[in-house]
Amino acid sequence: MEMDLHIHTHRYSGCSNVEPASLLRRARQAGLDGIAITEHGIRWSDEDLRELVAQSGVQDLLVLPGQEVGCYTKRGEFQGEFLVFGFFKSLGSSRSLETVLEIVHGEGGVVVAAHPFKKADADGGFYGAGFRVYDYDLDGLEVAHPSYDPECSELAQEAMRKRDIAGLGCSDAHDLESVGICRSVFADPITDMASLCEAIRKRRVAAHCLKGA
Repeated sequence: MEMDLHIHTHRYSGCSNVEPASLLRRARQAGLDGIAITEHGIRWSDEDLRELVAQSGVQDLLVLPGQEVGCYTKRGEFQGEFLVFGFFKSLGSSRSLETVLEIVHGEGGVVVAAHPFKKADADGGFYGAGFRVYDYDLDGLEVAHPSYDPECSELAQEAMRKRDIAGLGCSDAHDLESVGICRSVFADPITDMASLCEAIRKRRVAAHCLKGA
């Protein structure tokens, strides 16, 4: 089962130009079986998702609500951006990662490092958690991302192996053309948020990227 678990729409993410109903139709055209909508700090309500599915006319696509959370220490130091699944409230921004891990894990959800090794500048910095993925009780990290070059990919793969956590492929789409370019391939059927979280915890997933294929 192939899913894209990192997508933004213009409904709640000002950085995106993706119209939500068009997203669902594009996801099916791209051969995806499911998606997660991951707005910045905002979780779509279940009711809004049902209305979206009805509006789109797409009935054979699993649509789940996640969110992407920017985390900072109490002193305001950036810790990275993280995908959250299985937590049923919007988290906003500026929480510490320690707090996010505690409350999300307490509800049975999972936390995945978003593009931890995406390069931010020529000096070796990262627009993500970077090597801090070794310091926290994460459930997974993005090992396939459209912005990764071979060096970034290897750093992500190495962290996945050493931490023994799930490696996801995600498009981080902000436009329709990017949807599904990187995807997560699950060994078992994903039918709801609980089964998604369980598959990530059990590392029953592989990352695949069509970029350059």
